[in-house]
Amino acid sequence: MAKRSKFKVGDTVFYPSAGVGLIEAVEEIYLAGAVQSCYVIRVPETHMVVKVPVERAEKSGIRPLLDNRKLKDLFKILGAKSRRRVTGGNWTERCKEIERKINSGSYLELGEVVRDLMRWKKRSGLSFEESLLLETASGYLAREVAAVQGINMDDARSRICTYIGIQN
Repeated sequence: MAKRSKFKVGDTVFYPSAGVGLIEAVEEIYLAGAVQSCYVIRVPETHMVVKVPVERAEKSGIRPLLDNRKLKDLFKILGAKSRRRVTGGNWTERCKEIERKINSGSYLELGEVVRDLMRWKKRSGLSFEESLLLETASGYLAREVAAVQGINMDDARSRICTYIGIQN
């Protein structure tokens, strides 16, 4: 029995490893020896087109954009106390954990990453890898906030920084 599509053409969604995208079509493609329905998602900022099997959409982390309640939860996370930065230990493991959170699809984990990295950057600076992760995470978050609130990216970044408690 085919799984019913959760999303429809024209929906704006969040795709964890690409950011905010628009479902342009649902196509039948030949994949792994069978014909499968796939969402065709265009990510405007990167000009990327992603095809995700409908039956794997939830597992891949695709989700609708935030509603007002979830947006309030995100702003609470941004304003909450930061996690203490672990300076000892294996920095590659720390970066892998940050990357895992970014790609999880969870807006709360994404918010934690942006909050913590922005505050760490202000206090003591970031490594090159952490700076790249911050750029990716803050871009994803700002694009989603901008799309949900109908504002431009600069205003979304400023709003995020205000909740975090730092100057943009």
